[in-house]
Amino acid sequence: MTSLVERLRVRSDRGPIYNADVAEDSDEEFLDPEHGSSRHKIEKIVRDDGVQSRYKVSPLNDIDKILDCEMRPTVADDSDAFKLGSKQIFVKQYLVKWKGLSYLHCTWVPEKEFLKAYKAHPRLRTKINNFQRQTSSTNISEDEFVAIRPEWTTVDRILACREDEDEKKYFVKWKELPYDECYWESESDISSFQQEIERFNRIQSRRHKLSSSKQKSNNRDATESKQKHKEFQHYDRSPEFLSGGSLHPYQLEGLNFLRFSWSKQTHVILADEMGLGKTIQSIAFLASLFEDNLCPHLVVAPLSTLRNWEREFATWAPQMNVVMYVGSAQARAVIREYEFYFPKNHKKIKKKKSGQIFGESKQDRIKFDVLLTSYEMINLDTSSLKPIQWECLIVDEGHRLKNKDSKLFSSFKQYSSKHRVLLTGTPLQNNLDELFMLMHFLDAGKFGSLEEFQEEFKDINQEEQISRLHKILAPHLLRRVKKDVMKEMPPKKELILRVELSSKQKEYYKAILTRNYELLTRRGGAQISLANVVMELRKLCCHLYMLEGVEPYIEDANESFRELVESSGKLQLLDKMMVKLREQGHRVLIYSQFQHMLDLLEDYCGYKKWQYERIDGKVGGAERQIRIDRFNANNSSRFCFLLSTRAGGLGINLATADTVIIYDSDWNPHADLQAMARAHRLGQTNKVMIYRLITRGTIEERMMELTKKKMVLEHLVVGRLKAQNINQEELDGIIRYGSKELFADENDEAGKSRQIHYDDTAIDRLLNREQVGDEEATIDDEEEDGFLKAFKVCILW
Repeated sequence: MTSLVERLRVRSDRGPIYNADVAEDSDEEFLDPEHGSSRHKIEKIVRDDGVQSRYKVSPLNDIDKILDCEMRPTVADDSDAFKLGSKQIFVKQYLVKWKGLSYLHCTWVPEKEFLKAYKAHPRLRTKINNFQRQTSSTNISEDEFVAIRPEWTTVDRILACREDEDEKKYFVKWKELPYDECYWESESDISSFQQEIERFNRIQSRRHKLSSSKQKSNNRDATESKQKHKEFQHYDRSPEFLSGGSLHPYQLEGLNFLRFSWSKQTHVILADEMGLGKTIQSIAFLASLFEDNLCPHLVVAPLSTLRNWEREFATWAPQMNVVMYVGSAQARAVIREYEFYFPKNHKKIKKKKSGQIFGESKQDRIKFDVLLTSYEMINLDTSSLKPIQWECLIVDEGHRLKNKDSKLFSSFKQYSSKHRVLLTGTPLQNNLDELFMLMHFLDAGKFGSLEEFQEEFKDINQEEQISRLHKILAPHLLRRVKKDVMKEMPPKKELILRVELSSKQKEYYKAILTRNYELLTRRGGAQISLANVVMELRKLCCHLYMLEGVEPYIEDANESFRELVESSGKLQLLDKMMVKLREQGHRVLIYSQFQHMLDLLEDYCGYKKWQYERIDGKVGGAERQIRIDRFNANNSSRFCFLLSTRAGGLGINLATADTVIIYDSDWNPHADLQAMARAHRLGQTNKVMIYRLITRGTIEERMMELTKKKMVLEHLVVGRLKAQNINQEELDGIIRYGSKELFADENDEAGKSRQIHYDDTAIDRLLNREQVGDEEATIDDEEEDGFLKAFKVCILW
């Protein structure tokens, strides 16, 4: 007999884009997950073969949300429903999800039932209207629309079990749905998920083993326990307990570095270049501690990367119980109740030697091996997380802790952990002081006073001081770069493309400078106002329509598109490049600082009828991963991915793309390097081209010069730069840059000769990948020529 899930899976065989309907729940009753149902009993109606034979349902005020609408077959008369040869007619029906029930139990409700119920339940009409309005406004085609994603009927985790009317029921969390959408399900309804049921039973069985091991642990001599902590096991090959494959040699070295540092109680930074698998090395390290029965561990990472961490744990260390702690207050309450602790054992344990009787502590009852959470939760849920004694704390994108005065730094200092590891591809972003603060976080005893540190290394360009600093930092820092350890990785090449402003952009650029002439000629003060001018000019360099109130309303689509392209010098070049890139079969990542610019690029792709994905700061974790998976899928039809530099530049793998376009550069050059690394990383099989668009003779060109200088200086001179905040004089210089040429006569011969034009021949030359080779003189390698070069190899054992 097939399970409910197996029968439900025939519900849809359409494409991979999904409806994200939002429940209208302002007056919905709160449902206790222990009961998992609302006040009225709801009869389950399941599609066996694509045709629903008979309709029965509880009162319609129990509707949670409306998911779909179709013309579907039904019998002409209910009284003849079971007579052979009953005539079927097609009527309009709505696919409904009910309150207190999972997506397994969605049913089709004929429209006539809604019409009957409108008078008694006026809000039903609002639900229908909201659904119709949402459907009409979506840009998803009918062929691609799916009402119920398969993941929503796939068991992710089982949290609890109970006996209910002679049948087991399981409290189920569904894939890609938060913990506040867990429901109790009959065993027969999820019988096809035996693997998840068995996994739940294995975790529950740990409860008894845990009590036994804790009792033995309490009887163990303290010195013997400490001696075990100091033992170091060197791995000559990839450990068997890792199921995701074999580690690369440099990753195995990273695992041994982490193991050795743990054995010596030395807190460390794993600072490998972006794209070399710091996540996998960290998981291998935690899995090795798990083999020694050392838990629990806390992994803190940007919210946008947590799902990738969860997937990598499932791939490389499925034996570990990994819980992701994020979501709404209600979702986190469910996690704390069902995932944090085993039920309390009221049985007292008696020590053999002393005769002392003690009970189980909360620490002894911890259920998970690894807790994945975000920076926000570290600040928000300190009361729940701080009391736990963590075996190991791993902080991804650890350079966020460079400011000791930040709330995040203060919150972390309150957490107790035996071992600490920071992961960052950019350990040295602005100055040596920030690196010191990372070391202070790891070991406040050894790196206690910033002032003493600054005094000791005030003249860092002296060879003796550099050597001494290397010696101090070496036990705490390991960094490798792709060109040294992944020689088989396809090369990448970055080209800076200088672009002319369009004629309209030049007019507005002049107008902004003229309007602020008094401000620009006045000395002293007004730094905030200057910053506002810089922001206006930065936006204008991207596109004319970035300025408020400038975009015209043009009814004709073709004319609107022509104006869209011609109003931006960058978009004119991008248009020529994108057409050829698509013809050549390449796939493109386009990064911008500004969400409004991404909107304009969406308009551009929409007119071209190119399929694309988009991620910015407004896209949540679940939807973010869905879009990444769609883009990376085999034979994906998505040609380009639009990303905001900050939201789309951290911890994601988009190695199926081989072209990166930095539409506008970040003030912080490391953010752009993060973005580039999304494509040039493990898994990339093609040469990677990176194009950075810079408007000539504008603030963008001056910013590019300053950021490149900053990258070179900070890695070659290291300590010369102190605070990197841009002052008023520098802002003034940035704004003034290129203004003399801008106001000059462009029609004279000198003006014409300076202008840059890209014809088809020039575009073909830019897109020629045969020019790709080892980058020996780019920013990426210049950063490695200095200070951090000393930490590429760190064999301590």
